[in-house]
Amino acid sequence: MALVLVLALLVRALIVSGSDHAVMLEHVQQHEKEQRNGEQSWVDMSALLFTLLDYWKIWLCTGLFVFLFWNMWRSLKRKQHEEGGQQERQEREEQVEEVEPEEQQEQVEQEEQLERVEEVEQEDQVEHVEQEEQEEREDQGEHVEQEEQEEREDQGEQVQQEEQVEEVEREDEEDEYFYHSALTRYIARRAWKKMQGKATKCVLVEELMRDLLQTYTFVYSNSFYPVLQPAIGVGSAFEGWSPCEEDIVYRLLVPIKAPHGHVFHPELGEEGEVLARNSRIRVELVCMCTREQQLGDVLCFLHHSEEELSQNQQPSLLQTLCTGSYLDVQKTAAWFNKQVPRTWRLTHRAHRYGLKVLPSSRSCKLQVTDTSSGEKVHVELLFGVQQGNLDIFLSSQNAEAVFTPSTTWPQSCAVAERKYFEYVARTAGPNSCHLVCLRLFAHILVGMGFSSYTIKTLLLHLLAIIPLEDWRRRHFLSRLENLLQYLQYCLNDKLLNHFLLGNATMPDEVVLPQAFQTASPLNLFQHLEQDPDAHSRALRDFKELKDRLFRLLLFGR
Repeated sequence: MALVLVLALLVRALIVSGSDHAVMLEHVQQHEKEQRNGEQSWVDMSALLFTLLDYWKIWLCTGLFVFLFWNMWRSLKRKQHEEGGQQERQEREEQVEEVEPEEQQEQVEQEEQLERVEEVEQEDQVEHVEQEEQEEREDQGEHVEQEEQEEREDQGEQVQQEEQVEEVEREDEEDEYFYHSALTRYIARRAWKKMQGKATKCVLVEELMRDLLQTYTFVYSNSFYPVLQPAIGVGSAFEGWSPCEEDIVYRLLVPIKAPHGHVFHPELGEEGEVLARNSRIRVELVCMCTREQQLGDVLCFLHHSEEELSQNQQPSLLQTLCTGSYLDVQKTAAWFNKQVPRTWRLTHRAHRYGLKVLPSSRSCKLQVTDTSSGEKVHVELLFGVQQGNLDIFLSSQNAEAVFTPSTTWPQSCAVAERKYFEYVARTAGPNSCHLVCLRLFAHILVGMGFSSYTIKTLLLHLLAIIPLEDWRRRHFLSRLENLLQYLQYCLNDKLLNHFLLGNATMPDEVVLPQAFQTASPLNLFQHLEQDPDAHSRALRDFKELKDRLFRLLLFGR
């Protein structure tokens, strides 16, 4: 409406201006005539100007029209632009709305596809793992079956070799699962740790005794007293299973040889007795004329008078350390004990270690004291005469009898037994449990009727029967049980054979007399057959031993 109104006003103005224009034209024409006629006057100029001024309405109307037209055009353009922008936005939104579901659907499909792929891969992995586990179980089953078959074959051979351990091995197989539990592993580790041997002073003792014996040999090299050889460590301390480190007695066997002009003749006791307990050493003089002629430092005991010998030479061994024609253990020990303090003072270790001789009738017992720390070590030197080049000696140790004559030198297998332990240690390796088993039993045997040598003999038999590869640390509890069951078996049968007698399977490192290998077994439990009361006491001691073992394993004490 406003636009129509404006147009009407504009038309009206144009009409008015048109009439005015006609009037103006008339005035102009009239004016031109007057000019041509020369009748123009400067007073008419103002009228002309006022006439021209009437054109402003036309210019105003024209400007309004142009302005209105431009405004309308701009409004239309803005409106078209806005409508175009809205349409474009709507199209984009529609496109987005159309695209988003497609993308979401594609993304969902991709995720579902990935999940399916992952599920398939997981299924494949599970199948692969199950297949590997199945193969592993099959391999383990075959391996276990093979091992079980080998074990059964070994056990069959063991039964043929030694019927005494058949029941032990059978029960060990039946209870095999027991040793795989956490409790039994804890018990085994605790017992193993408790029975681990402390560092001994075997090396130190051997060095000290070597110095002592070397000094003695130098001082008495030209005498007619026994010639002492390097000492050999024997017994539990040097075999590695001494039960109480605080009370260790380090025993060494000192081989002795006859001095020049003398010879030893071992007499092994009663005929038919294989392990001689009443053996003796007969001393015999031999001619020294050859040496007398070559060196001139001795007189022959056989070819010079007693008066000449007494004036010019020391007495013979028969006159000093023998009773009759036999070497006397007590005289030998007493003489050596007397020489030890003076000999020790000549050694280069005398300033650091004090040496005290303790009373003993058949050996030399010493107390060695470290002067700096005050620590004491007890040593016992036994004397022995070797049988040829064998590992058997006639020793000065006490026999099992209550009274042992001074001229009796019982046969000893201590050196042979130590060599066998060394052979087992080399063969079985450092993880073998045989010494720990022996140390544990020796620990709980204190104060009981069984001797440590009994348990040692049981262990030596089992070492020969059970393969050495089955003495690893993981077999510790099994071997303890074997020892206990084997002892019970021997007590029930009242039979425990000596290990070295009648044993044809000894290694070459251990040199024994031929008679030992072919001899009949020697029963160490023979007294149980002869004394029913002793057998009853042994059974009671076994029950106490079993209780002590279980208490030690379960409670650690």
